[in-house]
Amino acid sequence: MRLPRVSKTGAALAACLLCAACGKEERASEANDVIEMQEEKSSEIWLRANEHVDPALWLASREAGREHATNDPAIEKIREAIITARAHFLESHRMLANRTAQIGKMLAEDEREEDYAGILYELAEVAKAAGQRQTYGEICQHYFNLRHKGLTREEALNVLAERYRTQKQFR
Repeated sequence: MRLPRVSKTGAALAACLLCAACGKEERASEANDVIEMQEEKSSEIWLRANEHVDPALWLASREAGREHATNDPAIEKIREAIITARAHFLESHRMLANRTAQIGKMLAEDEREEDYAGILYELAEVAKAAGQRQTYGEICQHYFNLRHKGLTREEALNVLAERYRTQKQFR
């Protein structure tokens, strides 16, 4: 059996096409799991730096699972929570919205759904206990880990507040 000859250009083109088709799928964890393509709409995944969207509007819409009207009271509730949290965290309003959407989704998938404004307010109180601005993503991850281990919201927040309060001792 004789294979057809392929030019270097043809081989390079074929390799590029193969690579372009890779990378957007989720890997199956089990042999029988279904692999689904992820949507590429950035507004559904992350609020990107180059998008001119109000983080409060975006986050409120994410939480509700639908677009909100710009005068919806839920947006003002989220906006106030983001502003309050921003005073205690290093991240921008946009990143606070992104991380809140991320932890909100993780908690919901773990059957521990919480309201987004509450997450922002409560984790801001944890950072406040430290006496200096913190990294929101880090506190979110610690919070999720505690909740995933089975702690209630109040227990997890108390553990975190105590841990972060000790930072004052080392300044």
